[in-house]
Amino acid sequence: MRVVCLFFWRVLDWFQQFVMVMTSAAIVILILTQVIMRYVFNIPIMGIEELAVLLGFWLYFTGSSAGARYRTQIKADLLNVLVSNQRTLFVIKAIAAFITVCLAGIFVQWTVEYFQWSLSTMERSPSLNIPMLYAQAALVVNSILMLLYFVIEFLDYARQAMGYEPFQFTDLDDQAVASGE
Repeated sequence: MRVVCLFFWRVLDWFQQFVMVMTSAAIVILILTQVIMRYVFNIPIMGIEELAVLLGFWLYFTGSSAGARYRTQIKADLLNVLVSNQRTLFVIKAIAAFITVCLAGIFVQWTVEYFQWSLSTMERSPSLNIPMLYAQAALVVNSILMLLYFVIEFLDYARQAMGYEPFQFTDLDDQAVASGE
């Protein structure tokens, strides 16, 4: 079971890294193409900005879910300074993480409802007439990923508040895979 969870964890990481690298590269190529065509050849290409925005949805929201995964989102955390007892610190962090999970659940509901509305209206981009579902799918996929990561963070802090070791997601080695642990 542990190997399956760690494999799934790594697949999610690979997916997010792939999406962020590919969308970044595509946005750079699109903008570079537009600049060259507009300022060198004096031939602007309509719709490149629109494509860049659609790709930007995937880049930005995947980056947001990656921030939730690695717990690198911006936060003002003074608890380490104010609370000296480790167990109390993790209880407070678990409560804050639980509130975050509740809010992320609400956001998932909103994004799913927005996506369903978009499906019913078949909203399209102005210039290229691309279905906005492609961009809005980034909201749904990444809000679900953020919810998953926030649930894991909550469980991790709750475990630490009870005196257990934190979750280890990076210690999968070849022996564990070979033994089926």
